[in-house]
Amino acid sequence: MGNIQMDFFPEENWRNSGDIVSGSNYKPATDGPVIYLNGGDNLQIILDRIEAAGGKIIIPKTFVTDNIGYFAFFLDTEGNRLRL
Repeated sequence: MGNIQMDFFPEENWRNSGDIVSGSNYKPATDGPVIYLNGGDNLQIILDRIEAAGGKIIIPKTFVTDNIGYFAFFLDTEGNRLRL
């Protein structure tokens, strides 16, 4: 899409479940929105890759309730805030 890079999160039956967009008008920030992603059944699989890839875990895998399950909070390599 011109000077904008876009990648889609796959979903069953080839539906789009979200995307990541990058371009000159998009600025990463630690004070921007928090992005929430479904980390699946085992967040630890994702968390084990974050620091090796240059990110930083802020809150490790933490139990909430039986109905909700677990969450974690981390910064990506550009300082964006994400939760699983």
